[in-house]
Amino acid sequence: MQQEVSEKEKDSQQPDDQKFDMGESAGESFGIIKWAGFIGGLALFLLMLFSSTPQGLSLAGWRTAAVAVLMATWWVAEVIPISGTALLPLVLFPVFGVADIETTAAPYADPMIYLFLGGFIIAIAMQRWDLHRRIALNIIGFIGTKPRNIIAGFIISSAFMSMWVSNTAATMMMLPIALSVIQLAKNADESGAVQPEYRNFALTLMLAIAYAANVGGLGTVIGTPTNALMIAFVNDAYAMEITFAQWMSVGIPLVLVGLPVIFYVLTNWVFPMRLQRLPGGKAYIEEEVNRLGKISRPEIMVAAVFVLTAMLWMSRPLLVQLIPGLSDAGIAIFGALLLFLIPVNLRKGIFLMRWRDVEELPWGVLILFGGGLTLAGAIQRTGLAEWVGGYFEVLGGWPVILSILVISMVIIMFTELASNSATAAAFLPVIGSVAIGIGQNPLLFAVPVTMVASCAFMLPVATPPNAIVYGSGVMTIPEMSKAGLALNLCFVILITLMTYFVFSAILGIRIGHVPALILP
Repeated sequence: MQQEVSEKEKDSQQPDDQKFDMGESAGESFGIIKWAGFIGGLALFLLMLFSSTPQGLSLAGWRTAAVAVLMATWWVAEVIPISGTALLPLVLFPVFGVADIETTAAPYADPMIYLFLGGFIIAIAMQRWDLHRRIALNIIGFIGTKPRNIIAGFIISSAFMSMWVSNTAATMMMLPIALSVIQLAKNADESGAVQPEYRNFALTLMLAIAYAANVGGLGTVIGTPTNALMIAFVNDAYAMEITFAQWMSVGIPLVLVGLPVIFYVLTNWVFPMRLQRLPGGKAYIEEEVNRLGKISRPEIMVAAVFVLTAMLWMSRPLLVQLIPGLSDAGIAIFGALLLFLIPVNLRKGIFLMRWRDVEELPWGVLILFGGGLTLAGAIQRTGLAEWVGGYFEVLGGWPVILSILVISMVIIMFTELASNSATAAAFLPVIGSVAIGIGQNPLLFAVPVTMVASCAFMLPVATPPNAIVYGSGVMTIPEMSKAGLALNLCFVILITLMTYFVFSAILGIRIGHVPALILP
């Protein structure tokens, strides 16, 4: 046991490509797009700031709009790291009288941020002891090692891991395994040339990992920041609470339907799968499992904490009657603290988690989350959302399902060029006001907007998983765009239909009815 712990301790430092990140490149040059974004955003900000306030909007609302335009422009162009842009309200809102510093800073400590913090720490513990890798390899081995089965196994593994850890980390974990499998496929071709069937297998496998990681994150509140951002927004703006279990009752059905769509579109439509056999595939997966060795005691303990935390999240609606004040965020921090308290080797002072492991935590995501909530709160509080929403009253004459479809299409195309969290932060307060303005529950538009923001599949810049698999060199941008466009259309239609017919029933949304609780 001591040897096992020692080996794990030696390997516990994650390599750079396994660390959480925001999909940002610290050494990226300040090119023409960033210069255009920097100058253009600043010019628009100053122009709005010193122009007259539009009729029907308060001065604070117009200044909020100026800050929102600046932030949106810098987010899209990534002038500075997107988490850095998220800090702008702390400087600009108090200076321009939008809100005092206490009001501005409060959302940066929103309970949802602590839900994510706890979730990230649990995810890092899974990575430290290689539990995530064991789960993924066993899923792939269980499903089978025929080419189509391998793709299905990677889809399920990527999606499941992305429900509980960062989709970036889930993709990073699956990438080296997938590249090794692709090499087996190339070796299987005796002619030495890359045949179409092998090419299609490689393309499908890599894209399946990225797309499944994106969609899998929709299954839980902690799967992607956009989920928690929306839940925090509707709670703050409309006093509408969505629990961890309630979101899973919405997210899991979409994941269960969406993953087969990804599999079918990639293997039968975009890149038809004709490869029937992969020599050595089974042996490779078995070899990787054997390299992990017998499941260790630390892995078992981390798995126990993970399961306990998940069970508490799902049963909180019942437990809160016995433990008033119990929250999803409190449960997440409880699970994280257990990891620091449970010893692996007490004599050597080795515990399941060390603080230096947590130093790799994606703090930028938490800052972005707080900045998004601060911006959304100001847009709502100053009347800007209601003012902008007035220009969308035309949607009131459309069929509701068509309104959802059009809004979802706009959001998914916008997200191809900007962070999904930034997109959600900018659009949610406006979309909420549009819904109320045409006599609908804000959740009817907020839920699909949140979901399609994570379903941008066309471009590498759309999501970190897209960028990671594109960086492997296996595919070109046209190939990714070809598959991504097909899936964008599929998921816009799928999310629209599920929102109208399924999610509305699960969340108690009545079409054509605004809850009395949020009426002025």
